[in-house]
Amino acid sequence: MMEVRVRDPAGARPRCAGRLALLGVVLLALNLRAAIAGLAPLLPDVRLDLGLGSGTAGLLTTLPVLCFGLLSPLAALLGRRIGVEQALLLAMLGIVAGSLLRTVAGVGWVIAGTVVIGAGITVGNVLVPSFVKQDFPDRQGRVTALTTAALTGGAAVAAAVTAPLAHAGLGWRGALLVVGGLAAVAAVAWLPQLRRRHVAPVVRLGGTTVLRSPVTWQLAVFMGMQSLTYYAVLAWLPTLLGDEGVPAADAGWSLALFNLLGIATAMAAPALAARRRDQRGLALVTCLAWAVGLLGLLLLPALHLLWAALTGLAQGAGIGLALALLVLRARTPESARDLSGAVQSVGYLLGSTGPVVLGMLHDASAGWTVPLVALCVAIAVMAVAALGAGRDRQV
Repeated sequence: MMEVRVRDPAGARPRCAGRLALLGVVLLALNLRAAIAGLAPLLPDVRLDLGLGSGTAGLLTTLPVLCFGLLSPLAALLGRRIGVEQALLLAMLGIVAGSLLRTVAGVGWVIAGTVVIGAGITVGNVLVPSFVKQDFPDRQGRVTALTTAALTGGAAVAAAVTAPLAHAGLGWRGALLVVGGLAAVAAVAWLPQLRRRHVAPVVRLGGTTVLRSPVTWQLAVFMGMQSLTYYAVLAWLPTLLGDEGVPAADAGWSLALFNLLGIATAMAAPALAARRRDQRGLALVTCLAWAVGLLGLLLLPALHLLWAALTGLAQGAGIGLALALLVLRARTPESARDLSGAVQSVGYLLGSTGPVVLGMLHDASAGWTVPLVALCVAIAVMAVAALGAGRDRQV
């Protein structure tokens, strides 16, 4: 028994409206990592100003990812209640509001602002795949590639500009406000979409849910290990390189390279995935690149630019492939929404442990060998999950 509320097909819209929708969703995606990535190069300044230890500093990077895990089901529910378009506008306004809160003196306000930013990004994470499947059914691979590249590019730009902005006189609070303020631009560009209100159908299929599918859990582990490794490296790469004697400016450029080179693979991976029925080979190559880059940082840190480039290519391919599989493994926009919510909830809960655990392992072992070996173990688990998630099946 299936109950569905009917909506007008997205394909009936004028071409100019489709272009506005594409521009809008790309600008949204630009803001889905920037506010997090922009903090990493400033962690030494933040720690000094607020008197934070390694664990608490790692928590500032972990909190948004923890929001991704805890709030993803609520984000899917918000999309059902008020409509995808309206919920995505709220997501951008949340990032702006959280960025303003982070400018207020006191660690409590910084934490509160980080949580609000995480909540806004969570809504975007969950509902952008549903919007892509809804509005671009014939161009899912290409549009997913564009949004994933925008997501990675936004992180790269933020990582590159926040430290120079802070040291040019804005301070770390001002630099983060500039990056967070870009979400206001995305919100304005999104306003034309509010003329539509897509409310997802109510679907009942004999009690079946996405949580009962093995594909959901395989995707969740794949995304979880990818996220854990990505956010751990994002948070601690400048500190790791600093401990190896690399100047702070060079370490910041390595982090920017890590994010920047991911743009190419973030675009290529979804497009390649959409052309294949089976994505296991692509996923395993991604895992191999991650492992080689991490081992390189462990064994030959002097070649940090090379390893930053390789892990950057790997992380772009990993997130691009994960987001593409959320679309490709779903049969409808509604199942894409629910699959996205379930996978991102579990996946980001796993991923949120990365920065904190890495900081704890570093403090406990007084070095980076144990943390980097732990990340290699996470990549091995990711490869095992890829063998299931990459198979030609749908939820």
